[in-house]
Amino acid sequence: MSRKKQKSASILAAALAASLAFGTVGYAAPLNTENGNSSHSQDQKIIARVNAERAIDHVRYLSEKIGTRPGGIENEKKSAQYIANTLKSYGYDVEFQYFPVADQYIGSAAFGDGTVWEMGAAPNGAISEAPVHAQVVYVENENFQGAEGKIVLLARADTTAGYREQVDKAVEAGAAGVILQSLVGSRGNYGQTFNPNLTAKYDIPIFGASYIHGEWLKEQMEQGAVELSLTAKHYNDLKSVNVIATKEAKSKDKDTKEVILGAHHDSVVGAPGANDNASGVGLMLELARVYKGYNTDKTLKFIAFGSEERGLLGARYYVDQLTETQKDQIEAVFVPDMVATNYDKATNLYAMTPDGSQNIVTSSTGEAGARLGNSDILPGKFGSSDHVPFHNAGIPAALFIWMGIDSWDPLVYHIEKVYHTPQDTIEDNISEERMQSALDIIGSGLFDVVRKKTKGNN
Repeated sequence: MSRKKQKSASILAAALAASLAFGTVGYAAPLNTENGNSSHSQDQKIIARVNAERAIDHVRYLSEKIGTRPGGIENEKKSAQYIANTLKSYGYDVEFQYFPVADQYIGSAAFGDGTVWEMGAAPNGAISEAPVHAQVVYVENENFQGAEGKIVLLARADTTAGYREQVDKAVEAGAAGVILQSLVGSRGNYGQTFNPNLTAKYDIPIFGASYIHGEWLKEQMEQGAVELSLTAKHYNDLKSVNVIATKEAKSKDKDTKEVILGAHHDSVVGAPGANDNASGVGLMLELARVYKGYNTDKTLKFIAFGSEERGLLGARYYVDQLTETQKDQIEAVFVPDMVATNYDKATNLYAMTPDGSQNIVTSSTGEAGARLGNSDILPGKFGSSDHVPFHNAGIPAALFIWMGIDSWDPLVYHIEKVYHTPQDTIEDNISEERMQSALDIIGSGLFDVVRKKTKGNN
């Protein structure tokens, strides 16, 4: 569907202007309380410099200029390179950490005007870059009359066995291709793209489309005939990538602690991932810009994790490479994931741990919120993001995410309906105000941790 054009200065120019305006390499003052400054006055050093517009410029580049960023695919590598270049422009030492990931099967549905929608492809369907071009027909109530030679759009059955039967009937009717429209989820969320799980082998392309893809196709078919060209590709021998920027402590020794701010930079197939999770990356890059200008008593690492959407793979790999000594040196891990949604039912920014326990990350941000008079931040219990591998390794970590919670037991929560869909865009799903609130709270909480003396530090 069409998207409004949005004016934006280039990120490189913005980074340069920000560097000149705020002196990101020119205010190298230590972070400590020896001068008697209160925590509140220390907070002001951060919130006076962080800016949601700059963070959203990064969101725009990742979600619009690059687009979808499935783990292991070329666009994820473009994302990693952009993040690395930005961090290098701030003066950080940057390294790439590569790791293997499983194959991807991705389908493309192309319109005559050049618009292309990304979908999941069934591995057992035709996987070919030779296009299958045909008119699209929407089949309801298993009435496949007129499906021969057409690309058949079906609202998928709610079971795997059910949609396998739908595919069989479409193939028997002579369909040239099949698009299965994803369902609406139990929370009212719109279903995402998927790889149809088929047992039989078929010689036509079979795609799993997002719910909104199906709705958009139906709307277009109401206006007239719609034709598509379907192609599918099998991506193998894939590697995903973590991007790691390090700011060493001003006087490092064997007892120096380390603090991590990390956000995943990949997205699911078919979703530009503005909120999930270009927002977390944008927040991380904006805080990295500000923090580069300060000397710290603790080492700071800014990490963009790859392939979170494929099972927290980047964070798991990073943690698995750490020695026990290195794990012991990590004092805190802050993980922003989906920190700028405009969804009205996502009423609070939660600091979540997998077991609901409180730690230095949750307490520092909770205290920062109280000092700032910001009631957005609340503690909670939730997994499903890159804080989990660190937590499982005994490292204090927390996820930051905008949610609405109706009940903790049983868990009843609200996140945006367009999560993991083609509508996860700046226009449809980003709030500058929410981004600013997250920057203020997380930035101040992180600031509090890196400037406080830790037992064992000199």
